[in-house]
Amino acid sequence: MTSSSSSFYGPSTAASPTDASGDLGGDGHSVCDTVVLICLACASCLIVLTVAVCFRRAFSDGYAAVGARRSGGAAAASGCAGRRCGLAPSALAALPRLAYRRGVAGGWAQCAICLAVVRDGETVRLLPACGHLFHVSCIDAWLHSHATCPLCRRDVGEAAAAAEKV
Repeated sequence: MTSSSSSFYGPSTAASPTDASGDLGGDGHSVCDTVVLICLACASCLIVLTVAVCFRRAFSDGYAAVGARRSGGAAAASGCAGRRCGLAPSALAALPRLAYRRGVAGGWAQCAICLAVVRDGETVRLLPACGHLFHVSCIDAWLHSHATCPLCRRDVGEAAAAAEKV
């Protein structure tokens, strides 16, 4: 090895002898290691800060505000932009309730919120925007905090307002 290559890889034992304590001379690895560790610490802090800022921006508006901006739906009309909100009680009451009856072919329905099979005679809500049906208690709890169908994310508020006018 030449002296230029040995300085690139660190000091060689022949070029800088060690003292009795085992420390290397003035050309030791400690300065290079310190610089590398400081650079790695700075890069790690920068990555953590970037991720924190991205998460804060993504979750600061809430999901309802993002949906309202995309669809211009009921959340924007009811003044809920910037916070999570669901349907107004009057809009919720306007959604049709009916007693479930199985079809002639013997089909069955399942509430996608509680995952229970809907039985004959149970009261369900049929969402007019998309035609999905759910147990009344399940969908009412959902619609108190959301203005969309839990399955297809169609805006239920607009359809409820149209049904209320009729």
